[in-house]
Amino acid sequence: MYLSKSDFLKFRICPSYFWLWKNKPELVPEDSPAEVRENKFEQGNQIELIARQLFPEGVLVQGYNTQAVSNTEQMIADGASTLFQATVITENGLLAMADVIEREGDGWILYEVKSSSRVKPEHIPDMAFQKLAFETAGYTINETRVIHLNRECVRHNGHIDPQSFFVTEDVSDKVAAIMPEVKDQVMLALEKMIQPDEPTACPCRSLSRGKHCPAFAHFNSDIPEYSVYDVSRMQGRKLAELVDLDIFNIKDIPDDFSLTANQQAQVNIEKRGAPHIDQVAVERSLSELEFPLYFLDYESVNPAIPLVDGVHPHQQMVFQYSLHILDTPDSELRHTEHLSREASSTALEALAAQMREDIGDTGSVIVWNKVFERDRNKELAELFPEYASFYESLNARIYDLMDVFAKNYYVHPGFLGKCSIKYVLPVLVPELSYKDLAIGKGDIASVRWYEIVTSENTSNADQVFADLLAYCKLDTLAMVKIYEKIKA
Repeated sequence: MYLSKSDFLKFRICPSYFWLWKNKPELVPEDSPAEVRENKFEQGNQIELIARQLFPEGVLVQGYNTQAVSNTEQMIADGASTLFQATVITENGLLAMADVIEREGDGWILYEVKSSSRVKPEHIPDMAFQKLAFETAGYTINETRVIHLNRECVRHNGHIDPQSFFVTEDVSDKVAAIMPEVKDQVMLALEKMIQPDEPTACPCRSLSRGKHCPAFAHFNSDIPEYSVYDVSRMQGRKLAELVDLDIFNIKDIPDDFSLTANQQAQVNIEKRGAPHIDQVAVERSLSELEFPLYFLDYESVNPAIPLVDGVHPHQQMVFQYSLHILDTPDSELRHTEHLSREASSTALEALAAQMREDIGDTGSVIVWNKVFERDRNKELAELFPEYASFYESLNARIYDLMDVFAKNYYVHPGFLGKCSIKYVLPVLVPELSYKDLAIGKGDIASVRWYEIVTSENTSNADQVFADLLAYCKLDTLAMVKIYEKIKA
């Protein structure tokens, strides 16, 4: 087996997870749906193709593994000074493919292309591994550089200029500083990879939920699915103390254990097994609402390569909204919606114009997680100044229904410590469900829309658009039903 860069980064996350990935990959659960991963991979390929335009003399190395190594060596022997996907395999089993290597004197500059808009901490050990592999294979690496997206760049007249689209940063000093650590970890990874026996434990046990490796459940089957790791902001010293005491069930947390107010409320609910409803607080919060009520939800996409003029890399672009309207407490519920069927400035402006018609100048705009909607409103106002005052008004009138649950006014053990609508809805309004929808998650909605508007094959476009409308409509209907449930 070879040790690749992606393998090594998995080792840094968790050695046990790394072993499982190399030896029993079928046991490692995926951390996202396949089509989301594929879409991300394809966008990464597109970014790399654009980045190659920065090197007009560059030539692409064909093949994989040993064939690519042979081709790389032959192309260099033939005088190539800039190569894409140059490949090395070292005697001790390191496999590395460089996005770009460029001849500089008697050595080379090693480049890695990233689809992020900055150099991230994990990019440094990534680069260190690449440099180590190439140097072990006999190359002299003079510098290591990261090519990443320029967050300030915008698409203009339907065109992406590679020179302004990317920023190149020299990370040689940072790579040199971490190299001793990386060398040690590479040796440990090579040893771990060939160990015959599957690990019986996972060091992630001492880490907070957000730092658990994808194989955590496999190595920690004794820990409940909903556990102390799911207590709000449970980390650091408090978590370490519970782990040391072998306490993982929330119900087993001692009554005198030091917790914040939010943590204590969550623990109390789990121990009681019954909901906590502060109806006075709920009603006080809902009293802020002014009719008509507009229940609003956006769907958006944030590709690395902007689809529309005036948009930055990875900037969210709204392509759809659903709006349920309650004019008075006793009126019949109304619904309207808008879905862009192409990626263009014209389509985006049509969405903004339709919103202006659908939403009046008074009344509360109810959303779930106001930070997201407010940011999208600000971006739409910047793109279309003629609607700036309208979107400023929307933001001034936003009411976040999620706050009722985030602030522990209404807590139910069935929420599992979460306040996402996907957790609240099944408990409060079980008759409504996303399970039967063809599209049931926001990331899938984004991918499906992106694929349709960027593909030449639109044979199933009508069905995808219908599925998108059904999903977004359920999001706002869910807010209506939850509002009706808690106001009683």
